Amino acid sequence: MWGDVAVELDPKETGKLVTSANKKEFVDTYVNYIFNQSVEVVFEEFRKGFFKVCDKNVVEFFQPEELRGVMVGKENFDWETLKQNTVYEGEYHAGHPNIVTFWEVFEELTEDQKKAFLLFLTGCDRVPILGMNQIRMRVQTLLNSSQQHFPEALTCHSLLQLPIYPSKETLQSRLIEAVGHNRGFKNE
Repeated sequence: MWGDVAVELDPKETGKLVTSANKKEFVDTYVNYIFNQSVEVVFEEFRKGFFKVCDKNVVEFFQPEELRGVMVGKENFDWETLKQNTVYEGEYHAGHPNIVTFWEVFEELTEDQKKAFLLFLTGCDRVPILGMNQIRMRVQTLLNSSQQHFPEALTCHSLLQLPIYPSKETLQSRLIEAVGHNRGFKNE
């Protein structure tokens, strides 16, 4: 029984009971129904749609773990590369006190907080298939802001708009709160 649906252990033998001798057959039949038969119609529609977007011949070329990397990105985070590839705009530069403080705060974040920052910045918490060097973070001053404002991010451009903060503690608390609550995505 799955939900309101009764599934026969053996379609050729209606009403066949489960015994010690056939319990493996029962488990196999049950698992097959749950993971295959019960979702067959929905999965078939998904499969058709997927192959409309992704060429079947190309997809079949990949091993499952390779295809996952292509579709959703990788998990090997190289935060130093992110820092090295960052471009500063306006009054910001690598030696600006607010930028130096930003990187100090960033380095103190947990790995999960850094991933959350990546999501905040780019809209994705994974590394592109070609690596972290594909992310070109841009940092500029958030205009007309005060220390009360939170950092903002324009995810399509990997642009971090960072207010100038008077202390490391303020920058840290504003950044962590913005990243933790996705407060950075600019509403237009």
